[in-house]
Amino acid sequence: MGAGLAWLVAGQAERGLKAFASVLIVACPCALALAAPFTLGTAQRLLARLQIFLKNALVLERMAQVDAIVFDKTGTLTAASADVVKFLAAEEGGPGGGGSGDLSLEERAWVRSLAGHSTHPHSVRLCKALAGDAQSPPATGFTEIPGHGIQGLAGGHQLCLGSPAWLDQCGLAIPPVQSPSGSVVCLAIDSRFRGRFILENSLRPETEALLRGLGRRYELALLSGDNEKERARFQTMFGPGARVHFNQSPMDKLGFIQRLQESGRTVMMVGDGLNDAGALRQSDVGVAVVEQVGAFSPASDVILAAGRVPRLVEILGLARQSARIVRLSFGISAAYNLAGVSVAALGVLSPLICAVLMPLSSISVVLFACGATRWAAARAGLLVFGQEVPKKGEF
Repeated sequence: MGAGLAWLVAGQAERGLKAFASVLIVACPCALALAAPFTLGTAQRLLARLQIFLKNALVLERMAQVDAIVFDKTGTLTAASADVVKFLAAEEGGPGGGGSGDLSLEERAWVRSLAGHSTHPHSVRLCKALAGDAQSPPATGFTEIPGHGIQGLAGGHQLCLGSPAWLDQCGLAIPPVQSPSGSVVCLAIDSRFRGRFILENSLRPETEALLRGLGRRYELALLSGDNEKERARFQTMFGPGARVHFNQSPMDKLGFIQRLQESGRTVMMVGDGLNDAGALRQSDVGVAVVEQVGAFSPASDVILAAGRVPRLVEILGLARQSARIVRLSFGISAAYNLAGVSVAALGVLSPLICAVLMPLSSISVVLFACGATRWAAARAGLLVFGQEVPKKGEF
């Protein structure tokens, strides 16, 4: 409008009309509008092919701003494998038990049936460890309490499967036992303590390298509901300045996230799902780690296949690069508009030429955004010659 009026005042009405039309066409903000969705959408698509699913593309922008990462331990940094699962019968753990030695095949089937209705890593491990020939009767009337355990009927018997503290709260006398070397899941059948499962923890591959890589840029913390037997081990891996807390309830984890955010941190929580639902929802970016990507994963911004946990350094790097690419795309579009408007305002370009240049600018921004994002993914090790390549040992 200003260019047209200027030429009209100068006595060149035809040139003013041409300048007005040309500026109106060239100044189209399409390129600016396309930069972010094509950049973030391309990154989201590439990550999805690696079984890293984002709730929406805007999650990448929040991931790029993260400066503190909080990890759960069980099922996140440790693998939910079936090996190294032992059962300690009640009489072996002290007085007050109601069992008689090792579990029978029938009892194993009851436990497997009940545990199969929980997605908690401990339950997943128990299901795998107790797999056998005995047919599992259907569990009914089951209820899972996050951070505590699950109870229900199997084979006509009432079963409680969960933490020692929870069974103690339910009125069951849990005899003390020497501090175990792994996680503990207690079992009660028909209101009598039957024994406890000891699940020795096995770190996921490359966990130590992952924590070293993240520790260079982010504030790290560990929140675990397990006992403190492995405190020294994880404190060494996380570093002397990291906060490592055990015996944490879901509410403890939620409160920890809130305090970090109140101190000005942008927090990413990495947990295994239901037990960490409150913390995942409260965090700026909630990452649910699942053994099966089709499993129910509440309150999460990202669903991360368990085998992809070691890729967090590269994933966060791609998020930061994507944010830079969006800003560069805005810069390219702004430079084009500045140059185009300047020339169009002189009235030397016909509206037809401007109509050709306008879509070319949008196409150039789209090509730059998509190409640069794929290049960033390749540089982060998530692409090689345009094809996503898993870590050694995956698939």
